[in-house]
Amino acid sequence: MALVDELVKQSLFEGLNEMEVSEIAQYVEERIYTKGGFVFKEGDSTSGIYMVTTGKIEIKRKLQLDTKTKMLIMLRNIQSDEVRHTSHGWENRFATVEKGQFFGELSVIENRKKHSAEAVSVEESHLFLLKAEDFNKLETASPLMMVKVMRAIAKGMSSNVRLLDKRILKALMGN
Repeated sequence: MALVDELVKQSLFEGLNEMEVSEIAQYVEERIYTKGGFVFKEGDSTSGIYMVTTGKIEIKRKLQLDTKTKMLIMLRNIQSDEVRHTSHGWENRFATVEKGQFFGELSVIENRKKHSAEAVSVEESHLFLLKAEDFNKLETASPLMMVKVMRAIAKGMSSNVRLLDKRILKALMGN
């Protein structure tokens, strides 16, 4: 029952009742990542949808920038933690995912086989994983329940689009 109590707190399952969450719970795996640990790297095989119970995960991608682009970034003074230079080169942080939030949903919805970004644990993090094949089984077995899950995914994606819109405007304004 402790697992169900934790899953009920996840935004991915916000429209589900306890019985529906109990049905999904049998498919969920718990994962623990230490600070700096990779949940996945760019090019790794996709697994499914991850849900954060504690900790923080950064979703980011390495950038291959030429000298002109690097100079433009510096000249425009886009000094944010979204595009940054690290000891491993330039990278773009798309999101920081925290308690109750989820990531990896696009790979499931789009049926991708490889990740196009990396997910790194910013601090020790406890995650739940709903594997893609189990997500697909649930879609077939309980389509009405999974419509509610898809609604939660759509709500999250809508929020991400609004955030991206603000980031683009900020970059265009040079702030």
